[in-house]
Amino acid sequence: MSTGDKRYFQRTLHYFPSIENDASRVTWAHAVNSRQQLDESLQSSLMFIEADILIGSSSPDPIMAHPPNKTSDLTFSEFLKQVKSSSKGLKLDFKDINALQPCLDALDAQKDDINGPIILNADIVRADPHCAQPIDAQRFLSESLAFAFGVIPQLMISFSLGWTTIYDKTTTSYTWSSVINMYRTITQNDNYSLFNFEITFPIRLSLALKSFDQLHWLATVTKSGLTFWSPIGEVENTPENLARLLQYRTSFSRSLIYYDLPSPLDGLINENFYTQNERDDGKNIFPSMKDHWHTISGQEDNVLVSDFSAVILKSNVFLRTKQTFDSTVACTWSGTIDFLTDASSQTQAVLCYLAETEHTSKAGMTITISKTGSIAVVYENSQGSSQVDESFVFPSYSYAFRIQDSISTIHIEISSLDIENLSLTSSTSSSVSTSVQLTVFLDTGRRRRRIVSSDENKHFHAAVMGRNIEQMTSTDNNPTGGMVFSRLRLTQESIFTN
Repeated sequence: MSTGDKRYFQRTLHYFPSIENDASRVTWAHAVNSRQQLDESLQSSLMFIEADILIGSSSPDPIMAHPPNKTSDLTFSEFLKQVKSSSKGLKLDFKDINALQPCLDALDAQKDDINGPIILNADIVRADPHCAQPIDAQRFLSESLAFAFGVIPQLMISFSLGWTTIYDKTTTSYTWSSVINMYRTITQNDNYSLFNFEITFPIRLSLALKSFDQLHWLATVTKSGLTFWSPIGEVENTPENLARLLQYRTSFSRSLIYYDLPSPLDGLINENFYTQNERDDGKNIFPSMKDHWHTISGQEDNVLVSDFSAVILKSNVFLRTKQTFDSTVACTWSGTIDFLTDASSQTQAVLCYLAETEHTSKAGMTITISKTGSIAVVYENSQGSSQVDESFVFPSYSYAFRIQDSISTIHIEISSLDIENLSLTSSTSSSVSTSVQLTVFLDTGRRRRRIVSSDENKHFHAAVMGRNIEQMTSTDNNPTGGMVFSRLRLTQESIFTN
């Protein structure tokens, strides 16, 4: 995928010079779907007018209304007539795909008279299988992109691409599956021209508070921003929630994060987000995975790395360490693994390799962590002899792991994080736990030597890959699987001997 830095009309914030390129200072008028609300908004100092659009029950023409309402005293034509010559920006939220093209045609016809920037918004993906049906994503993107390229340079167009959401006790975050589904949706069918335009993802705050890694990854790999929104009263005003909200503030450029929040949350933005003690771009939170791990050339579309997470979308592609280390160096790996396919696929696994860099084969150590909970360590030296050790942990969608390779031993700690609802026999249940430790004792004479002359030193790299992680849906034959490595870290230390 090519998402270069050059895009058309990265000027949404430049249109409002008083905010000094700080998206959190943008102010919003919400659900401007009636004549009275429109009059009040036009007379206010608010910068953006947000309005909902659908086809009404009594006319084929688009009207300004939010479901379940199907009537309004304001049509889109009347709305556009009043707002086009104002200094306001417009955020047009399409609730009905059939309303899109008539509105785009009207905007095109009057493009020379419209002053402010325009954000085209639609919910095109479900955040959860229980959420409402989104609008037709490919039709929205196709028609909107054709329009956007056609009105250059008269109009400033950007995109806001969201999820249909619910918030209850069982749905409290944006899952990895939901954000990867968004990525797949907007890159499907050669929609890469979308990345010529500014993109923001509208994010429900109650779900965002526990979704930092997922949303940071999506925004990073698409070079996009986030817009936080919330129904009144859904998120409590607590120090913990504020701290989680500030995490986004300190990890993104100020030009990329909008806050479209109700009181008192909007007040917290003004009171807390302009202090001088903010960390620079969140660099102190975690050592960036992008600085230490990379993909093999040609695999960039299938191994997507951000600062905190890496997503592998196909089997047999690698995420590898940028650094190598010699045979006198021990190393420790740690992180979490998420499997993103359905529970019926039990052959999925992640393979962790330690291999000699001068060999194309995987001679060295292979640690396999399977979705079924099985753990196997295999060491193969260059002559082909091998050693195998195995253990088992409770089956899970997600595991935390720590691997300590001290040359003479491999010590592995695995914890099951997201337990599957599997029917296990009583004997099986009693034989496994949610965490295990496995220690493998190695013959150092046949492996890496602790004391060797410089010309005998072997150099090694570490790598991870997925096995059998792709699944094909029954409807569109698009791969839906994947694997996520979060907070993956490899540290090294020299081993000294007498």
